[in-house]
Amino acid sequence: MLATRAELVRNPRRRWFETAWPRDKPGLTGPKVIALYRTDRGRFAVDEIGEWQPSIKTTLCTPAEDGLSVAYLGGLLNSELLDLWYAVRGKTPWHVRRNYEPKPMARMPYRHIERIASPEESDRLARLDDALGASDAARAQALAGELAGEGSDSELAGAVELFVRAIADNRRRLLPLRDLFPELARTVKDPWRARIPPLSEPGGIRALLARDTASVRIDPELNLRIDTDGPLGRGSMAEHGLVFSRARRTTAEVVGPARRLALLMKLLEGRQRLMPADLEAALLPRDLDVFANWCKARRIEVTELLEEGRVLVEAVERIVCRLYGVPSELEEAVVRHATERAVVGLPAEN
Repeated sequence: MLATRAELVRNPRRRWFETAWPRDKPGLTGPKVIALYRTDRGRFAVDEIGEWQPSIKTTLCTPAEDGLSVAYLGGLLNSELLDLWYAVRGKTPWHVRRNYEPKPMARMPYRHIERIASPEESDRLARLDDALGASDAARAQALAGELAGEGSDSELAGAVELFVRAIADNRRRLLPLRDLFPELARTVKDPWRARIPPLSEPGGIRALLARDTASVRIDPELNLRIDTDGPLGRGSMAEHGLVFSRARRTTAEVVGPARRLALLMKLLEGRQRLMPADLEAALLPRDLDVFANWCKARRIEVTELLEEGRVLVEAVERIVCRLYGVPSELEEAVVRHATERAVVGLPAEN
């Protein structure tokens, strides 16, 4: 099976384990931009301190010399403008997926800036840095518009750096909320997506502290009766409570407040082959009103983070368009395309 591998063909006198191509340690442990090997659109991760060494299914972009900014490069590569360029002129094989390999990626038009300004040497960048540090996306957007109209190329490149780091921080703050909002697992990859995802109440209950939950078995507001050792079957709401039946025989009943039973029904929905121990161990919030307020606060948090990410990504997109000298009408078309594409593939809203 290994006989035709390029390493063995070139080195016929070597044993198989002596012919593996070593990976470049400085490239893996240094600053870099990491690209998925195959994807339906460009998604590039920025590793400014070299803390992540990815698997073989990636392409790495590393600085050719010291002092080049991978944050700036990541901002360019993640832009809708360059993604549209790659969709037309890059390697586009089967379906809508693209291969991000070194040779086709090397042809992407990189807008080189000789020296990137920092907040210490530019008042505009200093104010932008303050706004982003305070998570004031609206003020950051206004400053980005000011930079796009009057800033030098050096300042624009510095703004790209700042926005890339701010978007990365925005995404990091969303990551812990994926269990509560399962749709975030996809939304977090695309800052253009600002649709508020539905909250998973089972995920919310799992996120509560143990002292704030109670199992059905010990919940003081519920009365549980189980009449079988086998599967409980299907549950349904009856006049006197939640009833489980199998083979036309009642297997279990849970009696209690209707609101509490409705939540329990929702938590058990879709469970296959529900056993008595599963029903007894099902967790419910001790105080439904406190839980409802907690869920409301998490929805507000996610809403604000998604809106912030959407504002930041549009601001940096307009700066990238300015760096490439894109006319205003084409800039609007790029932003509109990104906005429309952001909702493609998302589940239908309930």
